[in-house]
Amino acid sequence: MPAINYQDMLQQNIDVKMNVSDLLMYFRCPRQVYYLNRGYELIPDVTSSYIENLLLKELALAYSDIVSTYSSNDEGMINNLKIELCRVCDNIELIHPAELEGVSTKLMEDAKSAVSECIKEIAINLEFAIVQHGKEDLLSCINPVKIDPILYSSRMGLTGMPAKLVCHDGKIVPSVIKTGKYPENGVWNNDRLHVGALIMLVEEEYEKTVEYGFVEYARYGVVRKVIVRANDRRQILKIQNRVWKIKNGTMPDKKESELCEYCNFLDMCGACGIKVSLASRFF
Repeated sequence: MPAINYQDMLQQNIDVKMNVSDLLMYFRCPRQVYYLNRGYELIPDVTSSYIENLLLKELALAYSDIVSTYSSNDEGMINNLKIELCRVCDNIELIHPAELEGVSTKLMEDAKSAVSECIKEIAINLEFAIVQHGKEDLLSCINPVKIDPILYSSRMGLTGMPAKLVCHDGKIVPSVIKTGKYPENGVWNNDRLHVGALIMLVEEEYEKTVEYGFVEYARYGVVRKVIVRANDRRQILKIQNRVWKIKNGTMPDKKESELCEYCNFLDMCGACGIKVSLASRFF
């Protein structure tokens, strides 16, 4: 069954109540969910780091093409990554025009330079995965059958968009692309829950049970398989319920972090004067 797009949802009068991005925002800061749901805008600063993340995500979508042409020539992998990065840089403003409108040449060059410094490590890790698992197995983990598909669950009232769907061992499973550091083993808990929420959407879309997905840590060329268990699904449903409450008007406790100073809701949030409760430490 093909994925439903937003226009189709409007035409069919499907009630889209929540997006997986709301759950991800809750992980970062529950109050951002509150303010956004009341019509305020969260405007990201278009910094070199922001552009760098966009470049890394686009570059990661090409890893399968690079792996498919791999030979034992080390420089070949590196050179192909460099060529692909140049292509991505040429096209990035066409792919993300709204996000990069008016961006300066210097910011673009700084971001490209930062990603260029990652290429050697990306090549090393992709080559290691080929040696360890074989080229075909790695390709089945990263080769997209669909990019940015929109999935919808009427049962959960939830929609979401994985970076891609891949066909692994004959099963359609979701894959997400992250641009931060990767843990020594497995994936970060929030990444696990992100994949878990998308798995629940894939299951309804394709009417088949899905037990795992993938996280690609694009900055390093590291791909991790994520097995999603019953407790992960339980947590996702709990978090979804908390987000429902916030959308219905419940002001969540303030969750202070080093990210607060970069948030354009800081003044409003600070003015609320609500202390952090013990319960909020478990959210």
